[in-house]
Amino acid sequence: MKNQDIHQGEKVFWTSVVTGLGLAIVKGVTGYIANNKALMGDALYTASTAASSLVERLSNPNGTAKQHARQHNKLAQNQPPAKTGAPFANLMITVLLLLGGLEIGISAVRDLMSIETPDPKPYAIIPVFLSIAINEAVFRYRYRYAKKQKNARLADDVDNHRYSLYSSILVLAGMLSTIAALELNIDQLYYIEPISAILVAGIVWRQGYRIAKHSIYGSLVQELDQQDAVDFMDTVQRVQGVITVEELKAQEVGDSVKIDLKISVNPQITVRESAEIAEYAKNLLLSRFAHVSSVQVQVVPYNGGYPYKSNYELTQSRDTSGNGMLQ
Repeated sequence: MKNQDIHQGEKVFWTSVVTGLGLAIVKGVTGYIANNKALMGDALYTASTAASSLVERLSNPNGTAKQHARQHNKLAQNQPPAKTGAPFANLMITVLLLLGGLEIGISAVRDLMSIETPDPKPYAIIPVFLSIAINEAVFRYRYRYAKKQKNARLADDVDNHRYSLYSSILVLAGMLSTIAALELNIDQLYYIEPISAILVAGIVWRQGYRIAKHSIYGSLVQELDQQDAVDFMDTVQRVQGVITVEELKAQEVGDSVKIDLKISVNPQITVRESAEIAEYAKNLLLSRFAHVSSVQVQVVPYNGGYPYKSNYELTQSRDTSGNGMLQ
């Protein structure tokens, strides 16, 4: 990766995080002054998105493509990756989101059941409109860069932005309905604001669930790139009796790697022989790579459009000790 690309990536990341935290502060202060539960929930959602990204970056500062490649090279050399504190920090964010969402939801229900007429604060609409515009501009900026770099987290960014927009729209709907209720003297419209706050609390809870799920499963389970799996494929391909490696799927799970493997063998050999080949390939991966924790092997008959006889003959002439399995 060129230094220019690295610098651009850092610029995009910090622009996104700083803008997100700034918008969260503005929304939170405005929501507190205006006593708007939905806006405070929207601020909580915005802050959680930025904080989660920041925690992930701080826990893995070596995030460039070359540094990422070096990390996987250590895996190939039987060196487990370094542990990070990201899961714990994200779980703390999750707890804050769940508690904050619960408090906002309970407070909104109380407002819904209250007989007091709310006092609308029209000035609170201005920060909401500005935050929507700024958030959209920053997202477009980040989206173009992520798409250019073929970032795997692009789908998560789109999902976070979509629900951030939903949250802001709900806030606007509640504010406008309160103003309309006061101007038109329609008391029923006052119910829209607490209902919008309840819906925003639901979005906050969803965000908490997603961050917790990502911490436990998503950040601990990561697909290895095809190039990172070359050593595994080369090792399996050397096993006598394996004609081709049809598919190899490797996943990082914490400090270990799980492998799902599909190999093709000579269709003329017996089921027992194919099972022995699969077992040998599995044990070879487990013994050669200390960070590989489990291997699942699926065996399929080779179908290359012509009889594959030489492999069968070599298999029959294997050393009885099993040492002849490697070419």
